[in-house]
Amino acid sequence: MKILIVDDSLMDRKLLINVLKKKGIENEILQASDGEQGLKVLSDNHQDIGLILLDWQMPNIDGIEFMQGVVNVPTVSNIPIIMITASGSEDNQKHARSVNPKLAGYVVKPYRPDDLVELIKKTLNNG
Repeated sequence: MKILIVDDSLMDRKLLINVLKKKGIENEILQASDGEQGLKVLSDNHQDIGLILLDWQMPNIDGIEFMQGVVNVPTVSNIPIIMITASGSEDNQKHARSVNPKLAGYVVKPYRPDDLVELIKKTLNNG
């Protein structure tokens, strides 16, 4: 199964990809630089995507709007999403979970690579 990373920061996407590769996650990785592009990539590849790693703060369509689009479409609503964001407040976490009650994880940047990879592996294995 492929992993879709949706984050407007190219540096953060590269860092995340390096972490995944170093920790032995060999899934093919698709990338999108904002929620709008993420929805297009998801639409084109939804049958192959097993996990979405999603930033919150992005131009055009942010992470919350992206999730709202995903949870309302039956063909993609069961794809697990892990939000990886600098927005660590409890209110933001509650808001994200209210938009997507099935949210697989909420990881605050800067994250510990081992913790993130453990969550990703657990999520992929449950799929």
